[in-house]
Amino acid sequence: MNTEQLQYFIIASKHLNFSEAAKELYVTQPTISNQISALEKELGVKLFERSTRKIALTKDGQMFLDDAKRLLDFKDNAIEKLKHSKENREMSLDIAYLLAPCKSFLPKLIMQFKRLYPSVELKLHRMDGNVIRHAIDDDECDLYFGLSKDISKKGKHYFKIFKDNYCLICSHNHPCASINKIDYDKLASETFLALNPDVGPYMSKDIGQFIAGHEYNFKNVIYLDSMEEILFYVECDMGISILPGRNQEIYHNAVTYLPLQGAHSNLEFGVAYSNSKTNPAVPLFLEVLEGYR
Repeated sequence: MNTEQLQYFIIASKHLNFSEAAKELYVTQPTISNQISALEKELGVKLFERSTRKIALTKDGQMFLDDAKRLLDFKDNAIEKLKHSKENREMSLDIAYLLAPCKSFLPKLIMQFKRLYPSVELKLHRMDGNVIRHAIDDDECDLYFGLSKDISKKGKHYFKIFKDNYCLICSHNHPCASINKIDYDKLASETFLALNPDVGPYMSKDIGQFIAGHEYNFKNVIYLDSMEEILFYVECDMGISILPGRNQEIYHNAVTYLPLQGAHSNLEFGVAYSNSKTNPAVPLFLEVLEGYR
């Protein structure tokens, strides 16, 4: 039994006429008759009652018809899966990301994408804010997950994933951890742990503008190269800092977060990609992201 015989049988069942079936399949009528006879011989049953004027399905033929259709559907689906798998094997996706804000959602998103498209090659590139700005200018990757001020640029598609608020970050032992209102005058004498402006220029600028708006200057400032490093120092009670509040979803047990209010206390995080690129894996990933949001 082969798929050609199954197709001939299904079409002949539709027309109940070998000549009409032959016309649809662009073969001769004897070809249809011979192939169906061979199928009947292999199955050991008659599929059609034949007469000089017409044919009709036998009971065995009626029963076998549904199975024949399922077998052909299975074959078509198998071919489609193989075709899709081949296309996916030829696809890759370069993703640039900021680690701290992405830890709360990107791993789950990537796992979901890999389940749906296991053959697409994913290449992950951890970047800081400054590097991701240059990467998007040079069109180095397909997707860029970062602060809106870093990645929302002319010639790029951008959409928001979430908004966030800056928080004062201190250790659980710090006096601020047990109060509801922040005394900014007293904070001026604290050691302030700041993100290196060369690493995150826009975040550093936002935080600097917020501090300037309260008209005080920290006497001792330590610059560090990542939010993870800053949070570690804070947990060690070696200073305080101002960072996005969403970090507490990842580091919620380590330090205390006190929400800030006023100008420059908000930030936005999103994803951007180039308008000109036609990588077919990009819309697939964005579709998964849209379902996750």
